Amino acid sequence: MIRVKICGITNLDDLKAAIHYGAYAVGFVFEPSSPRYVGDCADLLDLLRSVPPLVARVAVYAQLPRDDEHIWQEVDAVQYVQVGETVHLPSRVQRILSVRLRTEEDVKAALALQPEVDALLVDAYHPHRMGGTGERADWRLARLLREEAQKPLILAGGLTPENVREAIRQVAPYAVDVSSGVESAPGKKDHEKIKEFIANVQQCTSGS
Repeated sequence: MIRVKICGITNLDDLKAAIHYGAYAVGFVFEPSSPRYVGDCADLLDLLRSVPPLVARVAVYAQLPRDDEHIWQEVDAVQYVQVGETVHLPSRVQRILSVRLRTEEDVKAALALQPEVDALLVDAYHPHRMGGTGERADWRLARLLREEAQKPLILAGGLTPENVREAIRQVAPYAVDVSSGVESAPGKKDHEKIKEFIANVQQCTSGS
């Protein structure tokens, strides 16, 4: 079964749609430069607590801060890009390292970081932005990392309802992650696109 994470959730309506159509996980972005930033939302804790059991809540950062314990008590995993100082998380909270692959050397570097994390997420490389760019990841390098990695690989980066089946065919990831590919505008999801994206992933699982 290929699992689906709908990332960049900013409001309750989009959260309900993602869950209704079968998302395995939902992501909330805590990077202030992102149009999907939720750190200033007045009802943030209510949003996080609206996620039902058996759907994973993922807090997404550029680099893990040291002072977000109140958030970590409400999520199941943290996803981050930059490896900085060691941050002690609750033992139940899993770590997802986002890696941006340009060369096979980047694959080797990602493999070396496996002992520190529970999963690797492959995103598209961008010189300034940490994710949500809509640009496609390098599927060849993602496949190479998946074949050599001991930890689960999550594929992100430019996925859409139109290309996700081919991405799964080429990479065979543990899970796929989409944000801008199911949006009508940055931070606002298109519910029909969510439905189509998840249905296409499920078709891959069923062999259709």
